Amino acid sequence: MAQDGKAAAAGTGRETIPQFAKLMAFGRQLAFAMISIIALVVLFTALNPRFATAGNWYDISEQMAMIAILAVGQTFIIAAAGIDISQGSVLGLSSMICALSIVNFHLPIIVAIIITLALGAVVGALIGAAVVVLSVPPFIATLGMLAIALGGALLTTDGEPVFNLPSAFLLISQGTVLGLPTMAWIAIVLALIAAFVLNKTRFGLYTLAIGSNPESARRAGINVPRHLMLVYVLGGTISSLAGIVYTAYTATGEPTAGTNYELYSIAAVVIGGGSLFGGIGTILGSILGVLLMMILKNGTELAGISPYVEEVMLGLVVIGAVYIDHLRRRQR
Repeated sequence: MAQDGKAAAAGTGRETIPQFAKLMAFGRQLAFAMISIIALVVLFTALNPRFATAGNWYDISEQMAMIAILAVGQTFIIAAAGIDISQGSVLGLSSMICALSIVNFHLPIIVAIIITLALGAVVGALIGAAVVVLSVPPFIATLGMLAIALGGALLTTDGEPVFNLPSAFLLISQGTVLGLPTMAWIAIVLALIAAFVLNKTRFGLYTLAIGSNPESARRAGINVPRHLMLVYVLGGTISSLAGIVYTAYTATGEPTAGTNYELYSIAAVVIGGGSLFGGIGTILGSILGVLLMMILKNGTELAGISPYVEEVMLGLVVIGAVYIDHLRRRQR
């Protein structure tokens, strides 16, 4: 099967663009992200010297953590030529379930975490079933799940947040290890594992092969429906992990947590070189995309720019990222 996967990857590469050209295009996108990050750092440091302080970069690492976690899941889904716009709502639902399990039902922390991750896996499986079995486009399937998850989160407590989480649970993201917040380390470890899976394992190879050309992948012996199901299950589980981290960070179960987070994660993947048409993407690129956007967000706040302007800028970044992806495809 490993040979079949390699054949699938090779076949899809021949049917799109030469592998060298693909790598060059991806390299240019990474270089663009790095240059943009450096330019923004210089600009915001000049506008407010506080931007370059260690304390502010600590804050940026906290702001990055949740989006970076979501971007990891989004990378796999987009690499398989899908998309998940339900991530923010699934994060909010997971936050409520995790908090309620601990505060209202007095379950042990580890049990609450397992239940929450299992919820994410079920959500991912439902999305996967809609895409694979019912042939619903991923955008529509996840749009429906966005509404379902948000409604479910609000129904759990009639829209009221859940407080009084134990201090032992809060240590998940509020502690510090080697000068970095614990939640940042969670994102780093997840990113390293995901990078290995995407680049060095059959699962990652099949994901990219399916995203490049699902028909060629099927002919090479890959069970495309089963693999797509697994990709969405993975994505849902990672969204729930982000919900757990969010709950521990804010010490609150919040039904509307994660609003617009999916926009950040999608933009991060595309800014980092991933393609909304599938077959291309790396975890490193996605993390660089997250870093760029969080620098932009943090820098504008320090510069005294209205948070409403930040929302407009987020929309422009998403549109710009999609346009760049469109230009890359035309150049092929």
